[in-house]
Amino acid sequence: MKKFILTLILPLCFQQAFSQARQESFQLILKDDWKMQSAVTDVAPADKISKENYDTQNWYKVSVPTTIIAGLLANKVYDFDPFMGRNLKKLNDPKLDKPWWFRREFTLPAAENGKNVILRLHGINYKANVWLNGVKIADSTQTKGPFRIIQLDVTKHINYTGNNVLALQITRPFTPNKAKGDLAIDYADWIPYPPDYNGGIVNNVEIKTYDKVGVQYPLVTTRFDLPSLAVAHLYVDAQVTNYTNTAQDAVIKGQINSDVSFEQKVHLLPHESKNVNFSPEVYKQLNIKNPRIWWPWQYGKAELNRVELSAEVGGKVSNSLWEKFGIRQMDSKLIDNESREFIVNGKPILIRGAAWSPDIFQRRSPERQEQEVRLVRDMNMNIIRSEGKMEDDNFYDLCDQYGMLVMTGWMCCGVWQHPEHWDTAERKVAMASDSSVMYWLRNKASLMVWLNGSDMPPTDTSVERDYLKIEKTLKWPNPTLSTANETKSKVSGYSGVKMAGPYEWVPPIYWETDATHKFGGTWSFATEISPGPSIPPYESLIKFIPKDSLSTSSPAWLYHCGTGSFGTTKVFDKALSNRYGESTSIKNYIAKAQAQNYEAHRAMMEAYGFKKYNTATGVVQWMLANPWPGLIWHTYDYYLYPAGTYFGMKKSMEPLHVMYSYKSNEVGVINSYPEKITGLQVKATIYNIDGTVKFTKTAPVSIEADASKVVFALPAITGLSPAYFVRLQLSDSQGKVESINWYWLSQKQEVLNWKKSNWYTTPESAYADYTALQQIPKTALKLGHVQEAAQGDSTTHSVTITNNGKAVAFFVHLRALKGKDGDDILPVIFSDNYISLAPGETRVIKCTYSNKDAAGKAPHFLTSAWNIDTGKSKGDEQVGFEEGLPVN
Repeated sequence: MKKFILTLILPLCFQQAFSQARQESFQLILKDDWKMQSAVTDVAPADKISKENYDTQNWYKVSVPTTIIAGLLANKVYDFDPFMGRNLKKLNDPKLDKPWWFRREFTLPAAENGKNVILRLHGINYKANVWLNGVKIADSTQTKGPFRIIQLDVTKHINYTGNNVLALQITRPFTPNKAKGDLAIDYADWIPYPPDYNGGIVNNVEIKTYDKVGVQYPLVTTRFDLPSLAVAHLYVDAQVTNYTNTAQDAVIKGQINSDVSFEQKVHLLPHESKNVNFSPEVYKQLNIKNPRIWWPWQYGKAELNRVELSAEVGGKVSNSLWEKFGIRQMDSKLIDNESREFIVNGKPILIRGAAWSPDIFQRRSPERQEQEVRLVRDMNMNIIRSEGKMEDDNFYDLCDQYGMLVMTGWMCCGVWQHPEHWDTAERKVAMASDSSVMYWLRNKASLMVWLNGSDMPPTDTSVERDYLKIEKTLKWPNPTLSTANETKSKVSGYSGVKMAGPYEWVPPIYWETDATHKFGGTWSFATEISPGPSIPPYESLIKFIPKDSLSTSSPAWLYHCGTGSFGTTKVFDKALSNRYGESTSIKNYIAKAQAQNYEAHRAMMEAYGFKKYNTATGVVQWMLANPWPGLIWHTYDYYLYPAGTYFGMKKSMEPLHVMYSYKSNEVGVINSYPEKITGLQVKATIYNIDGTVKFTKTAPVSIEADASKVVFALPAITGLSPAYFVRLQLSDSQGKVESINWYWLSQKQEVLNWKKSNWYTTPESAYADYTALQQIPKTALKLGHVQEAAQGDSTTHSVTITNNGKAVAFFVHLRALKGKDGDDILPVIFSDNYISLAPGETRVIKCTYSNKDAAGKAPHFLTSAWNIDTGKSKGDEQVGFEEGLPVN
């Protein structure tokens, strides 16, 4: 079983790996060939703009989805990079506050002549007057809200045989971050807001046709006879609509995987919509034996099945569709009033992941989405949280196919969080949005839980009741929580999750020492939590901060932090200077920052793994990535560069992992595999700064499935240097190394001042002292590499690194460049990085990248370490060495 699951990790060739996830008999997605212009610039009346032959030569050509600013950027309107320094402010323009036109011409195939035609708008931000062929078919009171699916019957206005002109006059949202603003996309304290507030079209615009009756929104719900998974009882639902003025009799037919068929007759009144249901109690064929089951990453294969539905009227097919789905059952239960456990297919799952953020301008790329999901999985995470920013179908398809769980729900901290201020119109938008999202996401295999609130339950209890009524009516098949925090809802009770911080720097020992259960320690399910800043490498920093502003106090630096309480890196910087010593240059600062990022993020995820199911049931790093180039809250930066945080995360969540407890001084093992593993051996070795061995111990261990275990405690040791190293190694019964994990520790202990804790951090009254790491004796490295057989469009190199010196080679960092003087190849997958090597130790690191991302160049491997002797280090012509802790 273990070998089987390991095969799921590779290959990591960057290509579109999965086939189409859904299809309809007719679906015209209006993606390309749109024109966009400000209504201030073009003042022509709407009835003229929305007719054929209107001159749009001076309009901007765009593809949808797009926001206003994204469209302007695509047309190269600006002569500056909006990400550099504080250039984002230059995008401010009074025209953005006024309506903008989005215009598209289209024709229908002859085969659709005479059918009922539906315009489907999914993602208007924020409101629009909608015109078709010179006629206003909906106004901005009807077409309002970016998360709504708005369907307009345009049959009587459509031109079946010629050109059609669709024109949307869109007005951006106003103050979605305020209690009395618009129910739109909100970023809270993540970033400065784009000045158009993402006004535009943020999801698909489609034309659909039906011959009298249509079927849509399929749902396949699974129930097992747990703990047995031998039979899956499938319930199939869909919405059926009569688009005519007369009653219709229809036959709804369905198939599962083309080998299980079912059907029923439906009578529909004029313009009636109703739910059609097929239950396994009535349709015995829906009791599926030996089903192909969908499992999250690392727990099994993410098997997908296929459901096909069609509507027939008078023996003629009106429309048909098919969609992939997962046979899986999502449940949850309270362990106690503070802690909720999530259960997939009857098995408890320790949830560890990070929070997704879309691009600041809502630009989406299927390639980029897949690259990011691959990075998430490479870190061994099993969940992505999305707060109040729904992605597109492609994103959820990727999560379905890669076995990545998804947690999503409504946004904090502005108008979505304050329903007590909503008027009747806003409440209508909220409820229509909830219905739309339920229909849209309910059949996604990856969806684990829906949150009706983020930082608190809905403050108006009637709003939560209405949400729950909608979700029940539309048969949302997964757990639903009132909030992502620990507040008890007056409607639905305890959430069993928490968001008690921190969001700012805390030391590694923090996570195991929150004894009061008030803050971010290892108890409950932490839906958002983080040790704060993640400083990108120098190569990324210079892409968005001018070189003359590379200072932690410069206005450009501060602009790329968060906002509000997170507008600086001061807490992180103070810890860095106290723990590692004052930085002598920006590159010296960055090198130390990678070490501090690594240890803090590794400790957070390790602590939750070490205490798994002992009320600790999940942890979500805030965040996965930034909407723009930023300095806080990410595991990899905007340019997909994996640095200290990334590899600390990846190390902590490796499926079979050996670790050190900062609190108890114990060595433990975490097993994330769904099977017991015997015959393991743990070895601990302690090194002084000069490379001398001060302690070693080896012990056998066996560990239960999906469990953690203490192996032994490290004793008090005399003669240690002020800072020293602990090397842990876990081997299997055949001697194969499963995990190597290095810690750098200080004889001076960290002391947390819990009494001064607040919602985002706990200050320190004493810091560890790692300044001695700057005086590690120099050591030489030897590096070699072998290119392995190509897999698709990807290339993999095995890079062998040997420490030829007498001291520990600390924090060895490997980079793959596009030739000797080129930029880093990104994205890239390293099997490990920022490693340390004992004297004489050799490690082999795998490096995989897409050939196109190497720009046709042979890779140049540039290697550094804090104490590297670059003059004595050796490699061939494709190898280079650089200082890992530069002074200047």
